[in-house]
Amino acid sequence: MLPIFSTAWRHWPGAIAIALVGWASLPIVAWAQLSPVLLDLFLSDPELTEPRDPLLPELPIVRPLSPLEKLALEAELDRLAIEAEQLFFEGQTELAFVEWMREVRLRRILGYEEEIAAIQWVGLRAWENSRGEETQLLAIRLRQIQTDLLDDEPLNIELLEEVAVAFEVLRDIDAAIAVYETLIVRATQAGDREERQRLLENLARLQATWFRFAVAAESYQTLLSSLGSNGDDVKEVEYLKGAIQNYQAAGEVRTAITYQRRLARKYEQTAQPLPIPPLLLAIARNYRNLDNLAQAQNFYTTTYSIALSQRQTDVASDALQDLAEIYLEQDQPEDVFYLYQQRLAVERLSYNGYGLMDTFDQIGQLYEAQDEPSAAISAYKEALIVAEHLNYRDAYFKLKLLQLLLAEERLTVPTLEQHLANPRRALRDPDYWQGNRP
Repeated sequence: MLPIFSTAWRHWPGAIAIALVGWASLPIVAWAQLSPVLLDLFLSDPELTEPRDPLLPELPIVRPLSPLEKLALEAELDRLAIEAEQLFFEGQTELAFVEWMREVRLRRILGYEEEIAAIQWVGLRAWENSRGEETQLLAIRLRQIQTDLLDDEPLNIELLEEVAVAFEVLRDIDAAIAVYETLIVRATQAGDREERQRLLENLARLQATWFRFAVAAESYQTLLSSLGSNGDDVKEVEYLKGAIQNYQAAGEVRTAITYQRRLARKYEQTAQPLPIPPLLLAIARNYRNLDNLAQAQNFYTTTYSIALSQRQTDVASDALQDLAEIYLEQDQPEDVFYLYQQRLAVERLSYNGYGLMDTFDQIGQLYEAQDEPSAAISAYKEALIVAEHLNYRDAYFKLKLLQLLLAEERLTVPTLEQHLANPRRALRDPDYWQGNRP
């Protein structure tokens, strides 16, 4: 028996009472305020320490439970978990968490697999309900398990990955990443390339999921390096995509472009034409964001040509629109008009009414800016025809036409004097009964 507890803890109901006081104090408690009594209670071996849980059999001597006793305990713990869940849904949150933490502690007797699974489940509940003390206690115990498993030979990789998942559940992402990094080092030392690659993939996904974009990109870069010159084409595409997404998210646009161009070459080498136009469009936009307009224009033009040849009209239309915006910023209206005409042709090819309407709208706005109201009116009329067919934005185009026609004096509104000179008969009262009519 370990001399951890004071004499006040000789009976389990007393321990429950003290636990309730500690765990019910605040929704989130600073780690420095964790009660030493709670810590000792939770981390102590339930088979060897007092107070002994009522679910454990009373034994004449201190010894581990037999297989049959463990089987009986597992059934009792399953019932305890159901009871805790019921308490939680009845609103007895404090007592529910006491029972859950009790379950986790006792699952330790059944082995790491059972205990880690319980930590994952209870940890999720604790995090969702802002239970600071429970979350901390579970994380501390998880570190103990991690240390024990890393001391074992051979390593139980599956259990250690479950430890990483549990850390992720508890939102201790640095600890989860550290588990994978340790496993990767061990796999590298053992010369197990396949295991190292698999672990690196899991690490990269974990880093990306939790917004560690820069380090996730480095992990994908390492994966690419591990493929060598005769690597798996499918894996290379997967890793290139991962590197691009994470470099892009990390704001490292120039590096993202390098990997995008490499991916485009890989698509060409492996005869995969369909993903190329959207990828070229993304490269063009990256160059535009870097204010490298010459390169951007080259890639937009290439995107348009290839996308149109593959009838990817949405990509071709986007490339033309982006190019038109560049020429508009450079005050080159003739080029813009030409691109809009090309876009109209693309939208007609794909029967895209919304695209047609939007392009006519932009043409009308450009004519207005060039002080060509008659041409603007013609463009808005075309847009209105499509808008009425779609039953979308027709009021907007009617208003634009009304404003332009009034400004051009092609639409007149009678003055007050003209209206008074031709008075209309007043409306009859709709409620006035005029008798039966034949």
